[in-house]
Formats: sequence, structure tokens, C-alpha cells
Amino acid sequence: MYELSTPGFDITICFSLLGVGGLIALIVIQLLLLTDLEGNDINSIEFSRRINKLILPEYIVQAVFSVWFLITFRFFLFLLNTPVLVYHYLRYSKGLHKVDPTKVYQMTSKFGNHLMLKLVFYMVMFFVYLFVLLFNLFSE
Repeated sequence: MYELSTPGFDITICFSLLGVGGLIALIVIQLLLLTDLEGNDINSIEFSRRINKLILPEYIVQAVFSVWFLITFRFFLFLLNTPVLVYHYLRYSKGLHKVDPTKVYQMTSKFGNHLMLKLVFYMVMFFVYLFVLLFNLFSE
């Protein structure tokens, strides 16, 4: 595996760590917005307006890092990111990436489950990138 055999400091993995940290922050913000909606702290129109601003940047950052892994011949990391990339592409191509204020209360549990799965995925990827970075730093 190419990404585990480059000794020394690797700037690509550092940027990946920062990017996945940003993605984790976006998911946490979305979960907090969902909690506010469920607690009736904000209405469905305000929730939709706020969360729709966060969805597209998440998709773009995920796509940029996936393509960057492919360009830099980090096929293992690209393959790990492919399921979420395909999921985002399918949601965007079907127009399901925007939250509709009229149907928001019907989909809160499903939306929460999707956000929790993405949070777990991004946290696992954070530790994978951290492992690759530390392995590169301490390898001969």
C-alpha cells in the first residue's frame, strides 16, 4: 500500500485530518440543529434554511478529498471513502440533498440516523488518517 510506505511527514494526510475534522464539525452542527428542531427551539423553515447551507459544503469537501486520494495514488483511502462519495452523489443527483420544510417532521428519525452513521464514519476515517500519519512519521 503506497500510503503506508512513504516515510516522513505527509502533507496530504495532514490536510485530510483537517478536512475530516471539519466534516465532523459540520455533522455535529447538523445534529445540534436537529436536536433544536426536536425540542421546538426552531421551526421547520428555519431548520431547513440553516441545514441546507451545510449540506452542499459537506458533499464538496468529501468529493475533493476522495478525488485527491485517487490523484495521489492512495487507492486504499479512496476505496474507504467511495461508499460515502457514492451516497452523496446519489442523493444529489436525485435532488434529495435539500431538506423540505413541509416534510421535516416526518424524516427527523431517519435524518438523525443518517447523521449518526456519517459521524461514525468520519470519526473512523479520522483515526485511520491519524494512524497513517503516525505510521509514516515513525517508519524507517
